[in-house]
Amino acid sequence: MISKQLPSSGKIRLWPFILLAVVILIGGIGYYFYNNYLAGFQWKPALQKKLKELVLKTSDSLYHIEYSDFDLNISSGNATLTDFRLIPDTAVYNKLVALHKAPDNVFTLSVKKLSIKNIGARKAYHDKILDIENISIENPTLTIVDKRFKYNDTVKVGKPKTPYQIIKKVFKQLRIDSISLKSISLNYIDENKAVTKHIALKHLDINISDVFIDSLSATDPARFYYTKGIDVTVHDYHIATPDSLYDATIKKIFFSTAQRKIALDKISLKPRYTRDNFYTKAGRTGEIYTLKFKQIAIDDIDLQDFLRAQVLYAGTMNINNADIQLYANNAYKGKKTPKIGHDPQQALQGVALDMRLKRLNIKNSRISYAETDAVTKATGEILFTHTNGYFLNVTNDDDQKKRNPYMRAYINTRFMDEAPFRVNFKFNLASTDGAFNYSGELGKFDGRILDKLVKPLAMVHVQSADVEKLDFNVDASNYNARGNLQFYYKNLKIQLLKKVSGKTGLQKLGLISTLANNLIIQRSNPDKNGVLSPGPIDLKRDPDVSFFSFLYKALLDGLKPSVGYDKKTETQVNTAIVKVSKLVTSFEKFKEARKERREERKKQRQAKKDSINKAQESKGN
Repeated sequence: MISKQLPSSGKIRLWPFILLAVVILIGGIGYYFYNNYLAGFQWKPALQKKLKELVLKTSDSLYHIEYSDFDLNISSGNATLTDFRLIPDTAVYNKLVALHKAPDNVFTLSVKKLSIKNIGARKAYHDKILDIENISIENPTLTIVDKRFKYNDTVKVGKPKTPYQIIKKVFKQLRIDSISLKSISLNYIDENKAVTKHIALKHLDINISDVFIDSLSATDPARFYYTKGIDVTVHDYHIATPDSLYDATIKKIFFSTAQRKIALDKISLKPRYTRDNFYTKAGRTGEIYTLKFKQIAIDDIDLQDFLRAQVLYAGTMNINNADIQLYANNAYKGKKTPKIGHDPQQALQGVALDMRLKRLNIKNSRISYAETDAVTKATGEILFTHTNGYFLNVTNDDDQKKRNPYMRAYINTRFMDEAPFRVNFKFNLASTDGAFNYSGELGKFDGRILDKLVKPLAMVHVQSADVEKLDFNVDASNYNARGNLQFYYKNLKIQLLKKVSGKTGLQKLGLISTLANNLIIQRSNPDKNGVLSPGPIDLKRDPDVSFFSFLYKALLDGLKPSVGYDKKTETQVNTAIVKVSKLVTSFEKFKEARKERREERKKQRQAKKDSINKAQESKGN
């Protein structure tokens, strides 16, 4: 749902600029030692000049650097660079634009403090091999301006220099045990459209382990971009969705190349408005989502494909302790939002990032779906707790769908927090009409818990029902659902209800309910002779009905005939309700008219009595 993304790693990488800063500093140190031992102690002015020359030469004069101080402790081999800034030259940039040589991205980098620990200076000077124990960069701020030029897509600019090609004139080998960047602030400015977009990312930490650069390290399969591992942590990430209807927050994002893992902790997606105001702001119908996840983790990621081709090929995704709440208001009179083509498996196919997950696990989660009925104006809810299960072959990758077009799901949960419920899904990812199958079994429970769902949405009050089990198997698509349902129960008794204009709540249909319980509704299934009434399902889908609403309405379509309330009987009952309602209305009108006549006669008798009393009083006088 969140469409704002940082630019792809193929366009922008932090690593070359980290390396550039390191190389600049290394070059300065090497130059310093050369001048310190051979040319005296006038090293700072020479160092500043050398550093500036190096940056200008490396960037074709596009960038220059500034810093307030550079300190070096010869005995410990520690160095500190303070208030370092990498600044683009706008005049040079404009010239490059005119010459069709400007890059797509321009950077501004500032670092409060850069510390280097335990530099192997003598070895660097004598053997051209530089070993560094640690580089620590505090509070770096990187601003990226992204403005793409067509000539960069068509002009052959040649291969960029490798890190080894950059350092080989100074060193033949470079090793850094660790690099840590703390509290990074990243500002991304997209100038590719009429309206400039800004994205800010703060509280970002990066830890890089065992950097090794020489003539062969680029081909080392055990290394990832010359490192043994890169860990990235983002703290307290917050963003509004593009439609401004939701706020998304993530407490922590962790990415590790060594572990081949991405983990997101304490994820939340919340609507920014109340339910009533949400529909007014959106101007349309549809579900309102409230989502919480304790953790979402993706393991065994193919990092090379992820960074080079922006595709997510991974082994397992784990979703832990999710709380998923969906709400729909069918009473809202605004613009309808068609749901055809937007079922979960179809939404997956529309994700911009190519994805291939072998397995998706769901652990200890809660799922609720609430719906306000257009007639009753009441809200029904269906609840699933202690939800565990897994999906197989979660993909939108065309090649993978050719090999296996089916995504399967196996779910175990607690229906209404009361009954064990097992449901399996089989989604045809290659189907043009969203074909899928769902089947399962609902275990033993007290049927009165169904009131939370059927009373507001079907105007039926369950007075008693001992449910043994419910089996179902349904083939469905964007347009219909067909299948079978078997409902085993005892002691079923219901109360039919109706909505009466001008009255709050639902009104009981006593006479009709009595007739229904005695003449229509099957008290038990199987009956006393052991005959089971089947529950055939044949439901045409309303294009405005959501996926979850469609699932339970299809089951309700099979539930009715299994209790003796098939379509023919339902029509007869509805006709009877109308007739009885008319009789009741006529009777109520008769009683009201009779009451008015009685009042009128009472008034007339009182008027006559008053007249007699008045006449007698006149004679007495």
